[in-house]
Amino acid sequence: MKNIPELDKIFDLESENLETENTVPSLINEAESKNIDQEEDYQLARNTLRNLIYKSGDTLDQMIELAKNSEHPRTYEVAGQLIKTVSDVAKDLMELQKRVKDLKQNEPDNIKNITNNNVVFAGSTAQLMKMLGKKDDGDIIEQ
Repeated sequence: MKNIPELDKIFDLESENLETENTVPSLINEAESKNIDQEEDYQLARNTLRNLIYKSGDTLDQMIELAKNSEHPRTYEVAGQLIKTVSDVAKDLMELQKRVKDLKQNEPDNIKNITNNNVVFAGSTAQLMKMLGKKDDGDIIEQ
């Protein structure tokens, strides 16, 4: 941090000798950084959606009470729109859960080993037997 003497005089501060530390920032590989960012974004989006649902629930209760007391058609209409909005936010929260699950399944760490059973060998039977390490008895079976 830079020390400015003029500001120290204005605010009646004593000058401090601040030594700057030359620290090497910890290096996080790109995959870990991406995972951390995804997790932070997921938590932020999840918390925001949950807060919206909770607050909308309280507001909806108040709107229904107001609609009952006033018996005005517009208040019922607004309450109905708020119900639809709350249900849309709940669907968004579920969609967020699904997207995160899909992202975690597509990570390279979670890829399973794939076995390919359709191997093609181009050669004679004798060459195949030799390659497999079995003895060739010289018996050839013809079709």
